Amino acid sequence: MPRPVEETITFSIDGLEVQAPAGAMLVDAAKLGDVEIPYFCYEPKLGEPVGACRMCLVEIEGIPKLQTACSTPVRDGMVVFTQTDRVKEAQEAIVEFLLINHPLDCPVCDKGGECPLQDITMGWGPGRSRFIEPKRHFVKPLALSPLIAIDRERCILCYRCVRFSQEIAEDHQLVLQERSADTYVSTFDGHPYVAPFSGNIIELCPVGALTSQPYRFRARPWDIEGSGSLCTLCPAQCNVEFTVRDERVLRVLSRDHEGVDDGWLCDKGRFAYQSVHVDERVTHPLVRVDGELVPVSWERALDEAAAALRAAGSDTGAVAGGETTNEEGFLLAHLMRGALGSSNLDSRAGGTLALELHAALHAPALQASVPDLEFAHAVLVLDCEPVDDAPVLDLRIRKGVRRNAVKLAIAS
Repeated sequence: MPRPVEETITFSIDGLEVQAPAGAMLVDAAKLGDVEIPYFCYEPKLGEPVGACRMCLVEIEGIPKLQTACSTPVRDGMVVFTQTDRVKEAQEAIVEFLLINHPLDCPVCDKGGECPLQDITMGWGPGRSRFIEPKRHFVKPLALSPLIAIDRERCILCYRCVRFSQEIAEDHQLVLQERSADTYVSTFDGHPYVAPFSGNIIELCPVGALTSQPYRFRARPWDIEGSGSLCTLCPAQCNVEFTVRDERVLRVLSRDHEGVDDGWLCDKGRFAYQSVHVDERVTHPLVRVDGELVPVSWERALDEAAAALRAAGSDTGAVAGGETTNEEGFLLAHLMRGALGSSNLDSRAGGTLALELHAALHAPALQASVPDLEFAHAVLVLDCEPVDDAPVLDLRIRKGVRRNAVKLAIAS
């Protein structure tokens, strides 16, 4: 299936002429003109917009009522205003309504300091509240799962988490229970939300309603540093960002890369970092002396290893593991062939079948990228389970089937 060809249109926003892809949502097109329109519910990765929060209201010439920028496609010649009195009054009202039942938990909320609700309240809110009645209360916090805590008092019902469960992961576990002011997010049967991609709802949540149990109360945004990296727990190698404090990894976030992970991360990649700091982990080099493993310095350990490799010489063999990166494989080959004079090097994790498939896939017609899975005429899954072997590919295949009617065949 060929990819759609993008056409460019020109529209006006706050007096600026801006070019944008035809059909793009106004909230995205505005960014091309450095105009920020606030929103809570909108997330392009979730598919069709729902216009739930109403925060992105704008005025469009020729239309009497204010329109939601998240669900309005931009058109050629459209004239948009985001700073009129009508728009400001509507946005202030939305913020005021959202804060009616929102608790003043910012000093103790894990989202404090990196919270869109805080930012939008400061930038577009009225700066005061007229509400003097008792707020809505829920039992809090609750364990939505062993990995996720939910605080229903903080929830602003943006539907992001429910839409992810229903439309992206397609596990259909999260739903909205009850109605009106009593509405809350829950699993449909009240059981824990256990799914391969459940951790994504933590990042999707624009407030502190959904937080990570392992990260809870561990650090504040101004105490941490971010370090970009790649996840090596499967062949997909998703882009991730480590949250680090005092040289300890406290959290793993997705680092959006449309060509690899589409901004999603599986729970294995998101939560397996906890094994880095387990007590059983070997943190010092050990050398066997008289049959006992003794802690030694890195210098001595490397000297001992080098001496053993030199003694073996060309009789040495090495097998690269399935999680070895290309760079590590290159360095291993350089060590074996250059320093030890040995060509006994292998990485045949999949046996001879993998080699035959590797040769077959060199055909030019089969040199596809990960995003191409969304636009293929058909996808053949051969003797594997993507959700186990390369989880984000499972989401990519589902996206192609759901949005572009890609035909899926499974052979096992």
